[in-house]
Amino acid sequence: MSFNITPFKRDVRLHGKLPRVEQTSLSYPMLLLDGTLSRIKALPFFSTFNFSTYKGLIIQPASIPFCGVYLLQEMMLADGDSNTGEPRFKTLARIGISVIIQNNDVVAAEYMLDKAMQAISVGLFTDHTYYNNSLYKIQGFTSATRQHVFGRVGTLDNETPVAELRFELTCDLGIIYYEPLVPDVLEVIHLETIFPIDGDASKVQQVKVEYDLEQNE
Repeated sequence: MSFNITPFKRDVRLHGKLPRVEQTSLSYPMLLLDGTLSRIKALPFFSTFNFSTYKGLIIQPASIPFCGVYLLQEMMLADGDSNTGEPRFKTLARIGISVIIQNNDVVAAEYMLDKAMQAISVGLFTDHTYYNNSLYKIQGFTSATRQHVFGRVGTLDNETPVAELRFELTCDLGIIYYEPLVPDVLEVIHLETIFPIDGDASKVQQVKVEYDLEQNE
């Protein structure tokens, strides 16, 4: 069974005069995960691969060649003084990519992993929509690591030798802040002068002014 989760944006307002607050149905790291997965799936190199985002999946020989794309960690660091202003977080997301192929020849398998790495690097980093799109924004790539791991998979004495590329990419998603929602909205300011001459305010033309603070739709 497969599920198609389509992220959407919605306007949230507790009061008609409050400015709109844009929210997404999924967090920005999860939107980044989906964006990474969809772009790798579209690369010609991975046209024959099986994919998953479930870190606990047990890889069987029938699943190879396999590519897993995972959200490994979200790091939320205070932006400025943590006890001043609304909550603001400098947000980093670690994305893990695992590429597993059958290893019939160690040298050839390692070169194939390198080709997979090149396909991912060029495919993601030369695509400006990967870091600048309508769903999320990547401010920068702060670090990356790469490993080649060799092992075996299968239920019958681990019969299938495999080679795995493990690529971790840390993405800077910038500052994500959460403005407070204030229910007691200041709607109207009323100013009125009562300036007397010789104790008689009726001798002076007074000023009355009212400001309606309703936000434009």
